[in-house]
Amino acid sequence: MQTPEIPVEKIVRSRRKTIALEVTPQATLVVRAPHRVPQAYIDRMILEKSTWIKKKMAEMRARPQAPVRLYEEGEVFWFLGRAYPLHYTDDPVGAIVRTDRLEVSRTLRPDIRNALQRWYVEEAKKEIAARCMYFSMMTGYSPTSLRITNAKGRWGSCTYKGGLNFSWRLVQAPLSIVDYVIVHELVHLRQHDHSKKFWAKVEALMPDYQRRREWLRENERLLRI
Repeated sequence: MQTPEIPVEKIVRSRRKTIALEVTPQATLVVRAPHRVPQAYIDRMILEKSTWIKKKMAEMRARPQAPVRLYEEGEVFWFLGRAYPLHYTDDPVGAIVRTDRLEVSRTLRPDIRNALQRWYVEEAKKEIAARCMYFSMMTGYSPTSLRITNAKGRWGSCTYKGGLNFSWRLVQAPLSIVDYVIVHELVHLRQHDHSKKFWAKVEALMPDYQRRREWLRENERLLRI
């Protein structure tokens, strides 16, 4: 029986060999388990790990919360780690231009959230593709494709065909953090799990990856619009 004070968001079953307990940014629990593991065994593991799970959930709740977006003049939006105050202009073309501010045509205001998302997607395509190409040349790890997605729960992923996917939200983070996620996924092209061998390869390419990884964990809720 599951512990009442530990909400389980979902149980993801796959061909994996071990059970993994993941506390989400929303302070809920995701269980990743092999297909044939009984529910009773999962429940017992959750109970045994309940102290650790509750501690992680408390840490998640204490992290910076996602900003409440009103899309008003002067509200700050992030791009590659820099803050850009929102400024509405009288540009009739309906453009979004990044100077020392994020200048947005008033004609876009009725659909401002979607307009900003489309702008972020296009910018992410350019910035992430350029950084991915740089690290591909440096490592020799080349993806078969690169896609910018609307993923909310994962910054990047690697497909079984060797393609890489990145959330457009990532382009709000500092470039050092973007680089970490790209290197992480490029290494997955050669090492598909998160074993010691995987992390050793990441560290060889990026010795301070743990610092970058922790920044992303601590600040991920800020990278939302």
